Amino acid sequence: MYERVTITKLLNADLVEVSCSSSACNGCKGSAFCTTKGRTFKAWNKNKLDLESGDSIDLFLHPARTIGGTLITLIAPLLLFPLCYYLSKGAGLGEGASFLLSLGGIALGFVAVWAYFKKQQRRYMPVVMQKQEQD
Repeated sequence: MYERVTITKLLNADLVEVSCSSSACNGCKGSAFCTTKGRTFKAWNKNKLDLESGDSIDLFLHPARTIGGTLITLIAPLLLFPLCYYLSKGAGLGEGASFLLSLGGIALGFVAVWAYFKKQQRRYMPVVMQKQEQD
């Protein structure tokens, strides 16, 4: 999926901060679920294009990675709930302790997902494809 955005800040040689314009939200299919409305997010300048703050650029968001990232974020912590519950019940703990350990499993799942995305940051980041020429 391609998206046109504006660079708000150059973070380093291969990382830029971008923002969607409100007009881009009107035609976007995912606008109801978008978490970047009115906010900035990072994009990877993989091809080391010569960019400046205020430039309009096209980003590419790989659909499979976008969907995969969402599934990892939601499913991994939820899978740890029943796993922790049945392991703690199998260890002979009571209902209350098993429930609390299961909640701890969800928290551990979110920490693991955060660490995974921190390590794989560039893989899931939108990629700058091209700079739009100013008219």
